[in-house]
Amino acid sequence: MSGDIVYADLQNVRASPLEHSSPVPRPDSHHHGILLKIGCTMITVLLIIIITLSIFVIQYKSARHTEVDNEFKESLCDRKNKSGTISSIVSSNSSTAHKSCPNKDWKLHGGKCYWVSTHKKSWIESRNDCATKNSQLMVIRDFIDMSFLWLHLSRSDYYWIGLSIPTKEKPWVWVDNNSFDPHLFSIEEGTPQTRSLKCAQVSRINVIGKKCEDREQWICQL
Repeated sequence: MSGDIVYADLQNVRASPLEHSSPVPRPDSHHHGILLKIGCTMITVLLIIIITLSIFVIQYKSARHTEVDNEFKESLCDRKNKSGTISSIVSSNSSTAHKSCPNKDWKLHGGKCYWVSTHKKSWIESRNDCATKNSQLMVIRDFIDMSFLWLHLSRSDYYWIGLSIPTKEKPWVWVDNNSFDPHLFSIEEGTPQTRSLKCAQVSRINVIGKKCEDREQWICQL
């Protein structure tokens, strides 16, 4: 019986170390799980930020492309409009360019022929000379007529045009009996007001009223 007791004691002694050798949870595993969750959360947030930024960039590029496309279309329309305007002007000039002047002494400009004298006469003599050429002293109606003066007259010389005051009480009138439009240009008074007939002289820079008896060059218009 004592042998049985000894055997039992040995079994208890052998069993006790096995009981103490059971695995004990490591404290680091808990922290590892927390860090893993935090990492996954950060990755998710970064993915959301990247996706959001990508959407923003795509929308910005699309809006910019639309804006550039609209600007291009507007620019193209403006070019077409300008081209159409220029074409109409060229067509108008081309249609008037077919008009022929009497000879090389006449200058074609804006669909009209102009003859510029090189010697001097009074206004009435100048008017009569234009009549012999089947024309009249120059009548200025618009910008095109004014541009002839800027292109073909010298800065210092003055020329008779078809504008006069028949009497002191009447306003300026053209040789074709049309009234003078003061909005077109102003007339400077070159001589004191007198009872004599007053006529207009023109240069590249101004128009002045002078006595019609003065002798100047003149311009005929056809």
